[in-house]
Amino acid sequence: MTELRRPAQLDARRHRREQFDSSGEPVLDEWLRHYAGQNRRRDTAATWVIADRNDVVVAYASVAMTGIDRSAAPDALSTGAPDPVPALLLGRLAVDRRHANLGIGTALTAHVLATAVELNEKAACRAVVVTVLNTSARGWWEQLGFHPFEPDDPDVLDLYLLISEIQATLRRTQ
Repeated sequence: MTELRRPAQLDARRHRREQFDSSGEPVLDEWLRHYAGQNRRRDTAATWVIADRNDVVVAYASVAMTGIDRSAAPDALSTGAPDPVPALLLGRLAVDRRHANLGIGTALTAHVLATAVELNEKAACRAVVVTVLNTSARGWWEQLGFHPFEPDDPDVLDLYLLISEIQATLRRTQ
């Protein structure tokens, strides 16, 4: 098995991204190769990567701060919150096909969730939100505890997980 490094912020000069292949989602591959570094330099998104010992990226997640219009947010997210509701957007998550089904995506998501809790201690962050690519991906996120913005609509792609839920999970696992 390949030795992997802990999650780290993308270093565009060091991390090798050219061979990244999420198998079936070219938009995710293209974004990592061509836009992740630009987004960091422009302060619009930060990208966390898991790389092997040769600095080849095997998974990545991009995050950015966002605000959710209270009128569009579910009650659990909007009740008692300001408008817009402060949140962390997990904008992209992908694992290279050669490392799929090994729990790397789950581990990187756990890192992002822990980062959101740390962020909440410094600046308000009510939830982590994600817009999944398709309905088949939605089930994976729901297994991690994410909730659809509209629970009765099986086609909704916007999901959230409250910081308080993440904190409760972290307390149970420590």
